[in-house]
Amino acid sequence: MEDSPRCTARQLVPFALIAYGLPFLMGIPLAIAQRAGYPTDIFANAQMYYPAAGAIAALLLTGQADAMPRRFFVFHLICTGLMALCCLGTVILPGGGWLVACNLIVILGSLAGWGVLLAQKKELRQAAGLGWQKGKLVCGCVVLYILLRTALVFAGAAISGQLEEYLVYWTTPAPYLALVMLIPNFFCSFEPFWGEEYGWRYFLQPRLQSQFGMRGGVLLLGVLWGLWHLPLNLFYHNPDTALQNVAGQLITCVTLGIFFAWAYLKTGNIWAPVLLHFFNNNLGEVCNATADISNQTIGWLDVGLHLVLMGVVFLPFLASPVFGKKAKVQ
Repeated sequence: MEDSPRCTARQLVPFALIAYGLPFLMGIPLAIAQRAGYPTDIFANAQMYYPAAGAIAALLLTGQADAMPRRFFVFHLICTGLMALCCLGTVILPGGGWLVACNLIVILGSLAGWGVLLAQKKELRQAAGLGWQKGKLVCGCVVLYILLRTALVFAGAAISGQLEEYLVYWTTPAPYLALVMLIPNFFCSFEPFWGEEYGWRYFLQPRLQSQFGMRGGVLLLGVLWGLWHLPLNLFYHNPDTALQNVAGQLITCVTLGIFFAWAYLKTGNIWAPVLLHFFNNNLGEVCNATADISNQTIGWLDVGLHLVLMGVVFLPFLASPVFGKKAKVQ
């Protein structure tokens, strides 16, 4: 990891052009696909690859990637390009099996990605912040998040008066089997989650923290991360509740960004937020027996409840010593 990464235009411009430019450009074919009734899940999956692609481009252009796992970086860029092509193919040649192709890129790319990454020298992986350390602490962070997230779901069920019905679901084997199955699934689909977290937590977070402080940088990153979802909020989720989607997304990204940053700073291990992001996106399958978030409809009362629950659970982590004045930027 870099000791004190600086917030320089030479790195931020290429990062922003890819990490933000691509999602907003892809918002055009996404809007077309949404209105035509074509599959839109491809766009959400592809967008997760862009932040790391932006970070890699910035590191390559400034010569910092010379002592890093370049083959793995290039491999991720290739996967990113293929995912973007699938998005365009959905609109240009609809019905061409693009969703299947997208899923294959995620699965095969993840499996091959492990091979490419582990074939690189350990010192190269360490230089790029891709080493594994404090494994027990990482697992502890993941378990803590699963417990907190499950508690939030139970709280929501209680407030909505559906707790008794929801408890019945937890007396069946379904949630426990689904949770166990997530463990092998991570290894078959880590690439998009790494794609986001390497861009946000490894690359952008320390640069914002060096400029705006340990807490200010994390809060700003949460806002930027939330706004990055704007094309999905407008055209992937239900467009009739676009403003509510944006507000809910900002709440989610700011509060989860605090917890993800806490776990990263606590462990110094980028795989901690990668794992947390994976479980966050897939725990819906465990807690709600579904993982489909397209055409999601939420109201302002839902947004208000979301703000209260997420704030109560995750904002206290901002008081952790890892965000103190003496804390070290990763």
